[in-house]
Amino acid sequence: MKISLITEGTYPAVTGGVSTWCDQLLTGIPEHDFDIVALTGSGADKPVWKVPPNVQAVRLIPVWGPAASPLRPHPRRRRWIDSTQYELTRLWDAALGSEQHDPVGRTANALQHLVGISDRVGLAHSLATRGSVAPIIAAWTQHVVSTGEPPISVADAVMAASIVDRALALVDHRLGNVDVVHASSNGPSSLLALAQSWRHGTPILLTEHGVYLRERYLALYGAHLSWPVRRAVTAFLRRLCQVVNVQSHMVLPLNQFNARWERRLGALPDRIHTIPNGVDPLTFLPVTSEPDLPTISFVGRIDPLKDLETLISAFALVREQVPNAQLRVFGPTPKENAAYKDLLVAMANALGVAEAVHWEGPSKGSRPAIEAGHVVALSSVSEGLPFTLIEAMMCGRATVNTDVGGVAECLDEQQTTGMLVAARDHVAFADACVALLTNPELRASMGTAARKRALSEFTLEKCLTSYREAYAAARDGRLLRRRQSPAILVPPVPLLAPSVPMGAGAAELRLSA
Repeated sequence: MKISLITEGTYPAVTGGVSTWCDQLLTGIPEHDFDIVALTGSGADKPVWKVPPNVQAVRLIPVWGPAASPLRPHPRRRRWIDSTQYELTRLWDAALGSEQHDPVGRTANALQHLVGISDRVGLAHSLATRGSVAPIIAAWTQHVVSTGEPPISVADAVMAASIVDRALALVDHRLGNVDVVHASSNGPSSLLALAQSWRHGTPILLTEHGVYLRERYLALYGAHLSWPVRRAVTAFLRRLCQVVNVQSHMVLPLNQFNARWERRLGALPDRIHTIPNGVDPLTFLPVTSEPDLPTISFVGRIDPLKDLETLISAFALVREQVPNAQLRVFGPTPKENAAYKDLLVAMANALGVAEAVHWEGPSKGSRPAIEAGHVVALSSVSEGLPFTLIEAMMCGRATVNTDVGGVAECLDEQQTTGMLVAARDHVAFADACVALLTNPELRASMGTAARKRALSEFTLEKCLTSYREAYAAARDGRLLRRRQSPAILVPPVPLLAPSVPMGAGAAELRLSA
């Protein structure tokens, strides 16, 4: 069969855990053909992964690049622009309004009709002509001001519209003729999947690594945007994520943490099929040596979600008890995170540990980083089912981890396979690191138990078998309740009824700009 794999900010232009997962799927399921559709930033991104032979096409779509197509000539073009305003008004009313009157269904209905407008005149230029500014102000005035909040300014509405309308315009891009569309994230990439499903009836599979909506909440909280902009953008993203969870043929979370979010966002329990990440035991054989100096190692991209501030703060406390301890940080720094890296370097200097913090840069896989430390550290504030943890466990290394996402599901409840502390608690993180660095017997027994658990639960073969089953079921219109259970036939998700007759008079549809 042919599968469209949609990514955002990851494969094939970026390294990291999600990209590793993509590469595993593509190389591990060679009997299927794949098209890669990758959402990137500005369009300057270039592939850094060598794609396998079963990848038929790779398309990099810059979210902030030029429109997919010009506004196509149409004898009733103004009517379609007015129709766009009508649907945007319905969309923002559902996004910023209450939970009454089926806001998720109304959001889906409006989005589907925006896809129809895309098919006729091109949505990007229709949005550029008259976009979301007026609908945002109208919905904010009706729903948010009534709760006691001040009116939204035109400047804030323009900023929110510029962010959301860019995402909406992505539906102008077509995915081609495929049997299944697999979105590796919710959000804009899943909006492309929705458009494909509404146009052609293609079943959608959704796999979230970190929970997209939760990570957007975290990112926007720290963004240099006003509260009204953050409120409007997250309101739209929440409704979009709900629609995707409702409309997906199956939702394939990596862990039960993600599954709980997805159920709360509308995914039906019988459509959720958890598939944990896996690694090849032959690639990650047990490590047999330790470095000379007591060392903590980290491997991953330099990113605020990895919360390296907590790791460095904890390391400063570790040095008070283990004076010759070292911290080795392996991983690339994305261009957009250069300022964050500078902040971390300055922090290490201020804490007096700069000479013991070693910025190693990218490594060829995670094994060099795992071998480099007595302990592997994961200090994130958001994770799915992290490869670095599974790989360290498969290598038989002791780990210290924050309790986020599916991390706890990797370990056993007694923490014999790895240590677990609360996120952003640098004191607890330091205590756990000291306990392992100063106790060789504890490190050894934890490493042995970790590899045993990884071999039982997190092998690549087990993971790929589950995706094969999911692809076949989606193509055939079936659901998988459990791996051992018979598949269940289900009808396709019906198309939504029109919200407004497309032949209606323009006077009925016009809204003020």
